[in-house]
Amino acid sequence: MNEWTIDLHMHSPLSPCAQESMLPGPVVERCLAYGLDVIAITDHNTVDNVLPYFEEGKDRGLIVVPGMELETQEGIHLVCLFDSCETLFAWDETVKPFRTVQKNDARYFGNQWIVSRAGELLREEERMLLDSMTISVDDVIPAVHRLGGLCIAAHADKPSYSVPAILGLIPDELAFDGVELTRHLPREEQFLQDLQRQGYRYITACDAHDLEQIGEIHCAAYLDHWSLGELALAMKGLDGRDIIVAR
Repeated sequence: MNEWTIDLHMHSPLSPCAQESMLPGPVVERCLAYGLDVIAITDHNTVDNVLPYFEEGKDRGLIVVPGMELETQEGIHLVCLFDSCETLFAWDETVKPFRTVQKNDARYFGNQWIVSRAGELLREEERMLLDSMTISVDDVIPAVHRLGGLCIAAHADKPSYSVPAILGLIPDELAFDGVELTRHLPREEQFLQDLQRQGYRYITACDAHDLEQIGEIHCAAYLDHWSLGELALAMKGLDGRDIIVAR
């Protein structure tokens, strides 16, 4: 098995809560400096900034997984990952009917910049991205799977926007591919035991909104080769694949 250092939850300036410092070149450079092998760009309810990060990473030796952090109608955040930009764009078309029509107010929520690979601020997205879509968690998971993607319960230890915060627990009947915990929060032993009972190896991620939040490696996947299929096995501890976290 080979070790892949991973951080599968990062934002670009298109997410209204992210800083303009999170441009393709600086993000890739900082990730490489800290020894990361694989990252994912997962903006809120949009995919329009993924391609420049994907291309920058490809040219500089960093795997950038195309993704989205989707907010369901229940207010649950899910990290949705795909194996190509083409599949991610197909996912974007799939969820387009469920988008909000509300306009963003940058004074309160922040700017939503679409950027170029060179770091230019090209234009602002007018649609409010920091809002729930009108699709349920029950429907998101199979829709992601139909496109060959992975659906991960985002920051499941946070008191808001997580599956346990909204539903009280992670239901066995929801077929998540994995569970993400916030790398800096304390661990509750009972919660970890529940994850183990359900067959999950949790991953950790920085959920970076500015460059300073990208730092020391906290999570590694042990895989035969890099692929989302291999990662899915590791997040369940199957066939010799595994996830190792710093804490």
